[in-house]
Amino acid sequence: MPTDEEFLAYNQGIIKSFRENGGVVAQIPFPIVLLTTTGARTGKRITTPVGFGVDGDRVYVVGSKAGGPSHPSWFHNLRANPSVTVELGGESYQARAVITQGAERIRLYGLIAAQVPAFGEYEKTTDRTFPVVVLEGVPAPA
Repeated sequence: MPTDEEFLAYNQGIIKSFRENGGVVAQIPFPIVLLTTTGARTGKRITTPVGFGVDGDRVYVVGSKAGGPSHPSWFHNLRANPSVTVELGGESYQARAVITQGAERIRLYGLIAAQVPAFGEYEKTTDRTFPVVVLEGVPAPA
């Protein structure tokens, strides 16, 4: 499992590639958005590449952290402040992060795990339940 510092360095390259190529990142085997949250302790804006799924006209993200033992920092941040910025393709949106629960969380996670097998593999490496967060205000890509 990569360290937090290794994740940060890797993510900086992904963010750069995403922005230079209109939201397309060749080295990632699934679609991503850039999610910008406000640090719960620091108040600083932090951008993170995150895999996403689509459910009808909704876009959602999963806090898998590649199967790590703890939730990703962006999830802790949006719990403290659900106002986020989402970059999808070449567009940027102001959104509200809504954490799903119960049957809805299970359904959405099942959708993305079926579409992106890596998420199902990540789940096998940890005992935690991955949070699933709907990004209200972000239109589903065509």
